[in-house]
Amino acid sequence: MKPLSTQQQTLTLLPIIAVIVLTIVFYSLANNNAYQIRVELPKIQGVTLEKAQQLTNIQLTDHQGKSVNLDYFIGKWHFIAYGYTQCPDICPTTLFTLVQLADLLNTNNENINTQFVFYTVDPARDSQQILAQYIHYFSKKFTAMRAETSQYAEIFQQSLGIKVEITRANINNNNEDTNKVELTNSSQNDEVTYQVNHGLTILLINPKSELQAVFFPEITELGIKGFTRDALYHDFLQVFNYYKQRNLL
Repeated sequence: MKPLSTQQQTLTLLPIIAVIVLTIVFYSLANNNAYQIRVELPKIQGVTLEKAQQLTNIQLTDHQGKSVNLDYFIGKWHFIAYGYTQCPDICPTTLFTLVQLADLLNTNNENINTQFVFYTVDPARDSQQILAQYIHYFSKKFTAMRAETSQYAEIFQQSLGIKVEITRANINNNNEDTNKVELTNSSQNDEVTYQVNHGLTILLINPKSELQAVFFPEITELGIKGFTRDALYHDFLQVFNYYKQRNLL
């Protein structure tokens, strides 16, 4: 058998060389795309976490008296708004906006499982019964939650970056007592003022029980902070698609 000529050897190796080159190009492009997906966070009115933050040690109670732990948040996207039931304007306005958002999502994106939560930063006054009446005023599909102890409240609020300050002024000693959350009730005779200050954000928990994004309010021409249904809808879909892409890597 005659040995192959140089030209014949080259022709024989060409298909192998072509496969090797195409393989290198393919993996180069794949790695490039993966890198772009990792670094290109969606532009939203807020912050998308590149590395979602796992929730831990959650011990809450919902408006039906059921215990809420980490497992509650698995399998669905959860929007969490926070405030207190005696809030005169911002809290109810935010919840009405979330009702509109829920309707929009149910109409256009039935395949996305979502749940809406209202967390009270004032559990001393917002009992389970009060929360049940309050949340049902907005939607019977929404869930309201509270912490039974100051420790549980602090753990939950710190894990999500919830800022709250409750100030009391008493008649007897005219002192102001400021606490993050106080779960003991004072008698009305002793209490002159009761002021609750808290941040204004909407927190988004992904189906793995991780904090995935924080939505910030917009500033209107009148200088009022608030959310709009359309902006939240657009931003959520951006985060949702980003989450899907990350999980395909």
